[in-house]
Amino acid sequence: MIDFYCVFDGCFLRANDDEIFSSIKELLKYYELIDKSFDLDKESIKALCLLAKNSRKRYSINKNLGHFKGLATMSKLLESGFLKLEKSKEKKRILKKGQKQKKEDRKYAVQDKVIFKNNFSRFFFYFLKPNEKMILEKRYDELVQKIKKEFTYYQSFCFEMLGKELVEKKFKLFDVSSFWNKELELDLFYKDENFTLVGEVKFTEKKLCKNIFNILKNKAKTLGLKPDYYVLFSKNGFSSKLLNEDSKNLFLFSMKDLKSLLKDIDERKYTKEFGF
Repeated sequence: MIDFYCVFDGCFLRANDDEIFSSIKELLKYYELIDKSFDLDKESIKALCLLAKNSRKRYSINKNLGHFKGLATMSKLLESGFLKLEKSKEKKRILKKGQKQKKEDRKYAVQDKVIFKNNFSRFFFYFLKPNEKMILEKRYDELVQKIKKEFTYYQSFCFEMLGKELVEKKFKLFDVSSFWNKELELDLFYKDENFTLVGEVKFTEKKLCKNIFNILKNKAKTLGLKPDYYVLFSKNGFSSKLLNEDSKNLFLFSMKDLKSLLKDIDERKYTKEFGF
């Protein structure tokens, strides 16, 4: 279900198979119809292809599009609702009078990140649009093999977003986000006057070990935080040491915990015959 959600969420076509890569292969036959539905200019297409794969930082497209075109294109995509902003929690560094900025900090800027309006939009600009030539030449099997190789990496962000939604539901919070600055990143972050939560989401084939928890605690310490709860999400479970960790403020979540989040999603929305 998560596989299909990561691809077909937001797509006006439905999957016609119970295996994700067979459904993707069938989807490729409708590429030209899907491409027309986006109706975007060249700058927007280029920007979205870049953002689908890079750090998602707001100004990351400026190097490829040029400063002014990059700013204009980003504004257009945000205004249209194709992208939305995930606001940075990092505070801009203010220099004291007479203090000089360090050389390594001169090119660094606090930046918001962007999120695609749905999973299918990101999937399209991550895999399909950059490989348009391959699709038009009907080299479907070749492209599906390429998608298979990168699919886990692509899915990791979808899993992170589901993790945020589950944390919001479990702890009755609003606007759980990620945190990033020049030194470190946190997949899950929430802080108000009375409550602090930090966490990591790992979409890997390995079980998470206790070292991941130690790294998370060190990140919190670096930021001067004293979290009420630490949260770890894992695709493939946890080591025995981590499961036996005697810590009342550590919560461990796995794929099975997402069932409660996805139970209200109509499976037919993703896994029935292609249709409009």
